[in-house]
Amino acid sequence: MVKEYFGTYTFPFNWEAVVSGFWVKYPNPYSKHVVSEDVVSRSLSENNVLVTKRLLVKERNFHMPKWAEKYVTFKNVFVIEESYCDVNKKTFTSFTRNFSSNSLMTIIEKCVYTIDPNNPNQTICTKQAHIFSPLLFGSGIEQFALKRFKKNADKASQGLQWILEKFQIEKNVWPW
Repeated sequence: MVKEYFGTYTFPFNWEAVVSGFWVKYPNPYSKHVVSEDVVSRSLSENNVLVTKRLLVKERNFHMPKWAEKYVTFKNVFVIEESYCDVNKKTFTSFTRNFSSNSLMTIIEKCVYTIDPNNPNQTICTKQAHIFSPLLFGSGIEQFALKRFKKNADKASQGLQWILEKFQIEKNVWPW
């Protein structure tokens, strides 16, 4: 059974600032578990959409239930992030999915950043995630992961907002 998450977050910054901040959001105090990020590829599509693939390495920094500890021996999780930036339509869409530890669980996340239709100086991020475990007792793992994901989704948005505020305060101008 797949567990799903749906949520939204409104950034009090315009779309251009949020998208620019997306590329420099690590490190931040809300995402200390992100060990590294590397651009694997970047290209411009025929439709002038910037397509980027990045590799993220995240440290497993949460405590597992005792019964699951013997099944979870990895320290890091490798995540691929694919993003599509369409400056003409003012949409930025990112997909992330783990490609390590799939025998335990797979998480696929989609985030869409758009201009707030009620306030063009704000950006709305719509998030959704699908969590699946192929194991016999996968339902328990999925429930545990969903609870963690909800908590971390808010922290991820707070981390990006922290970066945006930091640049606004420290530089008093955007660095991009």
